[in-house]
Amino acid sequence: MKRNSFVSLLALASAFLIIPPAVAQMDSATAGDEPVITDPMAQARDAMARGDPAEALSRYLRVLARDPGDLDALSGAGSAALAVGDADAAINFFVRAEKISPRDGRVKAGLGSALVQKEQPRAALRLFDNATDLGVPPVDVALDRGLAYDLRGETRKAQAEYNLLLRARPDAEATRRLALSLAMSGDKVGALATLDPLLQKRDIAAWRARAFVLAMTGDTAGAESAAYAVLPRYQADALRPFLSRLPTLKAAEKAAAVHFGHFPEDKVPMEMAQVSPVPASKGMPVAAAPQPSPSYSSAPATRPRFDSSGRLVMKPDAAAPTTSTASAEPSPARQAAEQKAADERSLAEDRRAAQRKAAAEKAAAEKKAKAQEEAKARKSNPERYWVQIASGAYKPDLDKEWDKQKKAHGKLLAGKTPWTTPFKATNRLLIGPFPSKGAAQDYVNDARAAGLSSFPVTTSAGQKVERVD
Repeated sequence: MKRNSFVSLLALASAFLIIPPAVAQMDSATAGDEPVITDPMAQARDAMARGDPAEALSRYLRVLARDPGDLDALSGAGSAALAVGDADAAINFFVRAEKISPRDGRVKAGLGSALVQKEQPRAALRLFDNATDLGVPPVDVALDRGLAYDLRGETRKAQAEYNLLLRARPDAEATRRLALSLAMSGDKVGALATLDPLLQKRDIAAWRARAFVLAMTGDTAGAESAAYAVLPRYQADALRPFLSRLPTLKAAEKAAAVHFGHFPEDKVPMEMAQVSPVPASKGMPVAAAPQPSPSYSSAPATRPRFDSSGRLVMKPDAAAPTTSTASAEPSPARQAAEQKAADERSLAEDRRAAQRKAAAEKAAAEKKAKAQEEAKARKSNPERYWVQIASGAYKPDLDKEWDKQKKAHGKLLAGKTPWTTPFKATNRLLIGPFPSKGAAQDYVNDARAAGLSSFPVTTSAGQKVERVD
């Protein structure tokens, strides 16, 4: 389901702008009937501190509706949009802020974080470098800088960034990302040890990360068990086909898979990246953060461009839409219905893919078993050389035919053993096997001279020949 993320945010803001009279009265007076001066910026910062970025975004948009050039509101709106999972809207806010203050390190850092969410690590790393050059402490960009390095497959650099942050302060998200990065580089023991303190605290996001750690390091069975332990069954069912693929990926591909749900062909279910409704701002891993839309588009992301001063250049159609387009935005109820329908289609696709894979695996197993059975048959019944002396449509009567032939040609058949193999609608009565085709032909020549009608027969490898009792 494609939609303009920025328009969605404006629609969200308009909903908050419709304030019931009772709420307006509460804003204008306290219990003591003293007037209160409400500050949307203070309310926005308070909402972010409480872990409610959606509320914060609505407050920042209220300020921007009054003053579109408010730098603090633009920066705050960018951070809030990023926290609710809308990287496109965040980029729009940060680009507008950068035009106002091109040497603001915090804006550069915000743009870098947004580009990480757009899986553009090279451009993001450049912006993080710009941010630290402009005075932003490296520890403040370490979390997303580490993820950018992981997306490039540079796991050692990524782990150094996560450790830089963790030395400064405890951070559950950095701990989870560090564990995932260690698993990407093959360090299963280190990854599990890193997660252990969070697992002891029953951190659900850490348990999800543990499933990815096990999968990336080759323990598919353990990963599946972990997934079923923390996910709804239908999500775990959809996830199973992809857990076994994780260890086959390169480090950068593993990062894209576990953090954003993207495999190289970009056809994996959104459950990989959307397994929790809790925003990333509350300490959940990126792999658990909600995404704006569960699309399956394989179109390549547009690479960012920078001007001579290092500012991010947006395409003309990427500019913020005018408020006149907001009226065309579907209602929240319709958006929810469309989102649900898209999720159901995605889940159905994942289930069909799992069924196709199971059918293919079953067919491959049956083919392998058949090949093994044929090989065994060929080994027990190699190519052999015989002489046919009679035939009969009714197999149980071949012993009588053998007695008849032996009575008539006792000297020729002395010491010979009767065998049979099916041929079309009848059954051959054979003697042998002979050591070679020539030996069988020599016997036929002698038998014919003695009055026994016969001819040579060669049975192919695997052709069953049974003894006549």
